[in-house]
Amino acid sequence: MGNHFINRWKAKEKEPGIVSKITSVGKPQESLKDQIGAVIQRLDVQTRTLDAAEQRFQIRDRDIFNRILKAMADRDEARAHILATELAEIRKVEKMLMHASLAMQSMSMRLSTVSEVGDIVNVLAPARNVMASVSTEMSGILPQASQELGNIGSLLGDIMTTTCQGSEMPIEVGHASPEAEAILQEAEFTVETRLKEQLPEIIARKSYIEPASIET
Repeated sequence: MGNHFINRWKAKEKEPGIVSKITSVGKPQESLKDQIGAVIQRLDVQTRTLDAAEQRFQIRDRDIFNRILKAMADRDEARAHILATELAEIRKVEKMLMHASLAMQSMSMRLSTVSEVGDIVNVLAPARNVMASVSTEMSGILPQASQELGNIGSLLGDIMTTTCQGSEMPIEVGHASPEAEAILQEAEFTVETRLKEQLPEIIARKSYIEPASIET
């Protein structure tokens, strides 16, 4: 089994260029190392896409927050409440984008360490489950990114299946593994910490924007 892995890991092609390697990712003749390298590249592209989207929402966040402060200063409680509701939705999106980005960064780092046969299941299985979870999370925000993440998850599954054929290594299916859950929870904790540090709060002035204070 070890020799099988080593033979797949080493590049044996009569070498097409790097572009053709990336575009042919998942094909049987491509080495395992190149397949995982292509996955990492695609993950990094999607991470940059999510980070750019997060920055756009942060700009919108600051704008709306300043408008809330102005409405509060003007004692315009109805407008402050409407803006606060909009800001809450924007911050939900910011949180999801940050969570997805951190999860993908974590998986990219883990995939880059794959160097032994045992790493295939220990790294690729949770990576595939994380991709499925993040893809679902992004489906209502960035459908194209969601689709690409789903494709990456499927590719990881194909790599596992191909690599583990003829070996005794189990292929994990079904619900997210404990390792995948731990990765997602770690990202969630990091997100919560960063948001507390980065985003201004309006809770202290909540009395100005309670729905009950709005006259109908």
